[in-house]
Amino acid sequence: MSQPKNLRAARRAGAINETSTPSPIRRARRRAQTGRRIRRSNRPTRRGLRIALVAVALFSALGVAGVAVVYAAYQNYRGQLPDAATLVAMEPPLDTHVYARDGRLIATFTDGGYHHEHVALADVSSWVTQATVDTEDRHFYENSSWDLPRIVKAGWENLRGNGSAGGASTITEQLAKISFLTPERSFDRKVKQVILGIEIENNFSKNQILEMYLNRVDYGNHSTGIESAAKDYFHKSSKDLDLAEASMLAGLPQAPTQLNPLLHDANSTINPAAKERQRVVLQAMVNNGHLTQQQADIAFKEPLTFHDAAELDAVWAPHFTEYVKEYLDAHYGSAYVKPGGWEITTSVDPTLQTLAETVLPDGVSKIANQNAHDGALVSMDPKTGQILAMLGTVAYNSPDFGQFNEAVNPFDPGSTIKLFTYTAAIASRELTVRTPIDTGPSNFNDGSPKLYQPLNYDRQSHGICILERCLPNSYNVPAVKVEAHVGINLITNLEIAAGISTFIDPQNRPAPNQYSATLGGLYRGITPLDLADGASTIASLGVHHDPAPVLKIVDRATSKVLYAYDAAASGRRVVPQNVAYIITEVTSNDANRAAAFGAHGPLTLPDRRVSAKTGTAENFKANWTVGWTPSLLTVVLVTNPRQTCLNTLNLNDVKVAQQHGLDPSTPLLPSDVQAIGLKPVGPACGPLTNGLAAAIGAAPIWNTYMTKALQGKPQEWYTRPPDVVAQNGSDDNADFFLPGTENQPLICSYYAALFDPNNKCLYMGTTAPPPPTPSPSPSPDNGNGNGNGNGNGNGKPTPKPGG
Repeated sequence: MSQPKNLRAARRAGAINETSTPSPIRRARRRAQTGRRIRRSNRPTRRGLRIALVAVALFSALGVAGVAVVYAAYQNYRGQLPDAATLVAMEPPLDTHVYARDGRLIATFTDGGYHHEHVALADVSSWVTQATVDTEDRHFYENSSWDLPRIVKAGWENLRGNGSAGGASTITEQLAKISFLTPERSFDRKVKQVILGIEIENNFSKNQILEMYLNRVDYGNHSTGIESAAKDYFHKSSKDLDLAEASMLAGLPQAPTQLNPLLHDANSTINPAAKERQRVVLQAMVNNGHLTQQQADIAFKEPLTFHDAAELDAVWAPHFTEYVKEYLDAHYGSAYVKPGGWEITTSVDPTLQTLAETVLPDGVSKIANQNAHDGALVSMDPKTGQILAMLGTVAYNSPDFGQFNEAVNPFDPGSTIKLFTYTAAIASRELTVRTPIDTGPSNFNDGSPKLYQPLNYDRQSHGICILERCLPNSYNVPAVKVEAHVGINLITNLEIAAGISTFIDPQNRPAPNQYSATLGGLYRGITPLDLADGASTIASLGVHHDPAPVLKIVDRATSKVLYAYDAAASGRRVVPQNVAYIITEVTSNDANRAAAFGAHGPLTLPDRRVSAKTGTAENFKANWTVGWTPSLLTVVLVTNPRQTCLNTLNLNDVKVAQQHGLDPSTPLLPSDVQAIGLKPVGPACGPLTNGLAAAIGAAPIWNTYMTKALQGKPQEWYTRPPDVVAQNGSDDNADFFLPGTENQPLICSYYAALFDPNNKCLYMGTTAPPPPTPSPSPSPDNGNGNGNGNGNGNGKPTPKPGG
């Protein structure tokens, strides 16, 4: 079908995307551009003409008598305005895209919640450019930046008091307005807008101006620019918009809030004002010869499906994403959103993250009857420090506690911190895996009048255990004895080097005589992420990596790599390899923990070897399990977001609790609070009940996660370093020593091994040392050093699991 004359004539105006228009139109566009190049070669004459025309316009609009006065006014305004040549550098902040390690988009970071993505004019649908020009400035490609009849009309209406100075803006002037000027409507601003429009045309081509306009105009729905509008409203790129979608978006800049298609009542599917505006746009395209009426009618009837920008703001793995944002804030300030435009690949593994989001809530729900309502899970690659999964709560959308990211919240770590006490002990070369230690009570001078007397988890003594059994069975008294011998400062320094960042603050470091530190009695506690990072140092055989949530950052505009994570370069050895290997062997041998935990329990995996350690916080406020293979380490925490159910901010509640003999400074259960006639502060509060320990709290959750995460993965374990000596067994069942310590004499079984020719047994208590104990020999079944086969000193099974 032949084109109507007016269609062919209008298309020769050159307002259609050159890459998508027929060759006659492109030839017409080139003729128009050639004409502009010729005119620019005579720029001073052209500039003078424009100034003269503006003077005429101002004269007509303002009624000023005298061209000289108007010209002087023009120059005065010009001196108040910025250099239009800087316009190209005034791109609004760009969206930053955040991806999982497999490339899927998981979040978009924006400046102030407004989406903006830059798009080249050649990549915008020709329907969009044509609809925009026909609606906003039909003579855009033919005329200069200002429209004399429209300006005169607006000025005349202003002088008559019939309205503000609006309705006369060309596309170029609108670009000037949104880039340089404040939003108030006044004739003074209109004059500045006209003058800036002239300056913009002196510096940029028509296509450059249109591209900047389409990238910077507001389309509502938190969308700045056509590319963001297309993705926010229709979930597609602007190059893929059809006529109906393009005509809808092209009409929105007139009043983006009022015309937002999403603003409609329940009986409608679209804002009636937006639909009417679409009709106006389509009719303008018909009137200007760029559409037939039939095309316009079909487009107007096409049903459109809209989306809210908030749909794209809904992040996946929200607590991990928030942690990534905190990481970027710390390392780059606000550069990732202002100017933004980054492509960020994170370390999170979607499969493991999804697994965590299933396993942790399910596991916590199974122990809800013991007042467990929340928890956290952190999974890392110990070889690299990369965070593979982070779940900060079992219910992110919970109005009561979903906002808490427990993965980065400090908790009493319980006995999990013993890992570092025993690592320091082996590194000291003064203790070995065969060092015998009495599990009976001892007093330690911590500066308090009553001294410090730690008790084992079950409040019982278990005779003498050797070090490689004391740690896995999680006996408290031996851990404190080892801590006192090695020195708290040395242990704390190792913990900091390994990744326990909480202790970097001097106020959070345990004091030299704070002997409860190795049992988790710390001023502030540590976070699950810190524990994962610290344990990963042992799991990587002594090489520490800071937690790595980001793998790569690329500037989208330039394709320049701004950052690439290098695990080898970022790693640093903080624990000798042979020491870390010995601790890993000690915590992976199921026989070492059998006395307290039984054989083949939740700290073992069905098809592979694994290291593991549990911990229960004081007053049962939380419990933990941390465990690892060479390639995967996971920490699970079970807790409640509020440690007590008493509203301690309410003095009356405190008074009532005291009247009933309750200590408001200690954790109180919901039942405690309700029993005295008060209301708990929330549904997820108070300590865990019924003595819930990690072995039946966090450990089963950890086991389920690790089993499924490693399913189908190759079995792997550590290769023994050449500087580790093996005795008393074969393969992984041997006793492992640092060279030169394998024949160390076994001395001082009641406290700790401290070789001193003048005082072989140093005792820090206030009572006399117990009688000397013969050097123990390993029993044939478990090697606990007492020959009775169970390690509890009385021939009976230990009734409760260790902490």
